[in-house]
Amino acid sequence: MNGDANVLVQMLESMSGTKWIIVGVLLLILEVVTGTTYILWPAVAALIVGVIAFVLPLGWEMQFLLFFILSSILLVVGHKFVRPKMKGGEPSDLNDRARSMVGMRVKAIADFETGMGRVQVGDTQWRASIADGTASAGQELRVVSVKGTTLQVVPV
Repeated sequence: MNGDANVLVQMLESMSGTKWIIVGVLLLILEVVTGTTYILWPAVAALIVGVIAFVLPLGWEMQFLLFFILSSILLVVGHKFVRPKMKGGEPSDLNDRARSMVGMRVKAIADFETGMGRVQVGDTQWRASIADGTASAGQELRVVSVKGTTLQVVPV
């Protein structure tokens, strides 16, 4: 058992700038695989400790203390400020056909009765409703919103 403790102490004492950078790169690879951003911050901390270990002659205790402090600070700052900005932005229409149709011009297929009718969107027919007035067959309309599978349209 005493021999195992000596191996661990020898490994810790042998930590150098190169080993810290290797640990940082391995953590970055693990972050790319998982995509959580939680492994990113210890990876950055390991890279920073690696650079500092090249410049300053620190003992392994100070290196690990610096790694712990940097990881903690980067985790808090990253979770509070960076992560929300990564998820921000406006919603994309990429996989939402209904949202992408808002503002599109469409043609009425038949006369609208009691505010309801059908319109042609590309090669597909959609149920549509018009709030004010009516629409006749062939009339151009503009999609203003989508409620379920019904397009809300207005005359152009």
